[in-house]
Amino acid sequence: MNPADPRIDRRDARRIQMGCKARLKVLASGELFYGECIELSVHGLSVRTAFVPRFGEKIEIVLMVAGMGALPAAPLYLVAEVRRCNEVVQGHLYDIGFAIIERKAG
Repeated sequence: MNPADPRIDRRDARRIQMGCKARLKVLASGELFYGECIELSVHGLSVRTAFVPRFGEKIEIVLMVAGMGALPAAPLYLVAEVRRCNEVVQGHLYDIGFAIIERKAG
């Protein structure tokens, strides 16, 4: 296969399937939105939500990560920048790709 082929995934970090709740806060306006984190890696994440962001917009994200067994896990706090937004269900659901720019203490 040709390495210039756009169908080849050139990301160097392993992605983990998540399926956990996500709260998104637009840093510029303070607006809150909710969705589901689909994938997470060291460098970025993918969230499905009804929110349509602008490219490059900075968002504070809180992930409610499942714990091990009966033990709850602490939420994961991030600041991320929008890299892409693809419509999944016309006019209702979007898949947003973020680049993580900061990990915050909870």
